[in-house]
Amino acid sequence: MELKIGEKIAKYRKLNGYTQEQLGELVGVSGQAVSKWENGGVPDTYLLPVISDALSVSVDSLFGTEKKISDYSQDEILDLLFKFCLQKTHGKDDRIDLFEFLFDTVWTVQSAYFGNEKRPPLKKIIQKNRGNQQITSQIINDEGTTYLSLVEGFPFFCAVGDTPEISKKILSEENSGEFFSLLASKDGMKAVIFTQSTTESSQYTADMMAKKIGITTERFLEIEPLLVKYGLLNEDSLTLDDKIIKVYHKWSNPEIRPLLMMAYQFINARQCYYDFACNRTKPYFEYK
Repeated sequence: MELKIGEKIAKYRKLNGYTQEQLGELVGVSGQAVSKWENGGVPDTYLLPVISDALSVSVDSLFGTEKKISDYSQDEILDLLFKFCLQKTHGKDDRIDLFEFLFDTVWTVQSAYFGNEKRPPLKKIIQKNRGNQQITSQIINDEGTTYLSLVEGFPFFCAVGDTPEISKKILSEENSGEFFSLLASKDGMKAVIFTQSTTESSQYTADMMAKKIGITTERFLEIEPLLVKYGLLNEDSLTLDDKIIKVYHKWSNPEIRPLLMMAYQFINARQCYYDFACNRTKPYFEYK
């Protein structure tokens, strides 16, 4: 039993990417103490909950009485994933790339949905399909849709739940045409990209904005109301020599980037899917 506990501690320590010294620091003991456990020693009983918490496993797991995956509830699985992410993102182990881990997680979930018996690592899938114009993984059913772009250098994921309320809100938005008209014009797109190009907090007059964007002041003043309306520019005013001058602050909007990424996928769509499952039986919109 003593050796089994040590084996389990060593196994979960390595899975978490900890050295013996790092685990010892989390538990409050020396790395030599951890080495002693892994070579046949027994941790003090009061340390077992601390060790299990540091390794994101139950005390039962340390004694070899592990649950099967089917024995865990959904909340337990999510709690374990939460603890793992918490340790990796806030711990001292900086060997994990957060976004790489997120894409690996999404790919793992989707590949399991497709019935893969073993987990195919995302890196191997990208390497295997290198050179293909488009590599994606999609799930489409009546509950919603997911879209995972596996193209190297262009990672992108979205998940859309399907509810009547979502469709109702999308179709009832009267300003969609107005907003897309801004993106559809060359000058409008240049202005949008400029507002998102830096994080500086400088103030610009209309003439300065036009010069920075590369358009005339007259053209800037034509599209300015939409830039302000949709939160890409903030208006303010300054009083100089008894004159009130309107100035603008650029405002970064995180929704712009994924919107343009999805548009790029539409424009450059290629029928080259790695995994694609569709058992949807209803239309995306109920057009009336």
